[in-house]
Amino acid sequence: MPGMGETAGRTVMVTGAGGFIGSAVVRALVARGVAVRALVAAPGTAYVRPPPGVAVIQGEIDDLPLLTQSAAGVGVVVHAAGPSSVAASFERPAEFARVHTVGTATVLEACHAAGVARLVHVSSAEVYGQPRSNPVTEDHPLQARSPYGAAKIGAELLLRSARPLPRGVAMLRPFSVYGPGQPSASLLSAILRQARRDDAVVLADLRPVRDYCFVDDLVAAVLRAMEVDLALETGDGARAFNIGAGVGTSVADLAAAALLAARRSLPVREDPSRRRPPGADILHMVADTTRAGLELGWRPATALTGGLRQTLASIEAETESR
Repeated sequence: MPGMGETAGRTVMVTGAGGFIGSAVVRALVARGVAVRALVAAPGTAYVRPPPGVAVIQGEIDDLPLLTQSAAGVGVVVHAAGPSSVAASFERPAEFARVHTVGTATVLEACHAAGVARLVHVSSAEVYGQPRSNPVTEDHPLQARSPYGAAKIGAELLLRSARPLPRGVAMLRPFSVYGPGQPSASLLSAILRQARRDDAVVLADLRPVRDYCFVDDLVAAVLRAMEVDLALETGDGARAFNIGAGVGTSVADLAAAALLAARRSLPVREDPSRRRPPGADILHMVADTTRAGLELGWRPATALTGGLRQTLASIEAETESR
């Protein structure tokens, strides 16, 4: 993106700025000369430090006075806060609901109080549950199969039904995001970790087909969503967009591609004891990105093979620097 259009000269606040996606958004904004306020986790919690010159604010996402004060004079808020582990949400549903649902309501209320014009909300493809057909469009019913997905649905319903912001809310639904800096608990991190140090790759289930979206492509979608006019429906202050590669890859094929990138030849096995609870599995989910292409002017730019090479290179560089 050559420029930042209406955002030029305005401050952008990023919530979850110390996490995988939020920190990538912060770096991209700083590289484009945008002033950034980075809301990170409460004191005592580790986070990815932003580039020099970024104002860092530490606190909880449901702290309304803090968020309102932090959003003063901000033109756009990018909301990327909250834990992303579907597996962990089964153990901590209350925490996921607090951060993702109540936290999003707090962010929206702070935006209204501070006069923020546009909110870009990073949701999740988990809101679809097991799609009735693939590729799945944004009009598909929302039917979570995890507390994480349910909390994200709650957040989206709040954004749709609340008093609209002046320039509306863009709700991005990323599919399986990966890339440099990805969480250590992610599927691809587990594969690469085992590929580098073990004599086999052992995963919960090799069957599921997912749509793997490179983090830089998601960041590009966030930047586009900050700028464009949204095609909001009457009485609806939010617009949803699928963000994915539009290509389905099974876990077995992902493991094979990762081993190829790592130049390792190892057996790949299943351990069913690691699977989601019964009835929570999602076996096939691929994005229809037509709307994002037409309305955001966004297209995925990174093929899986190239994204895997970049991810592996970042892990190796980090290991060497220790």
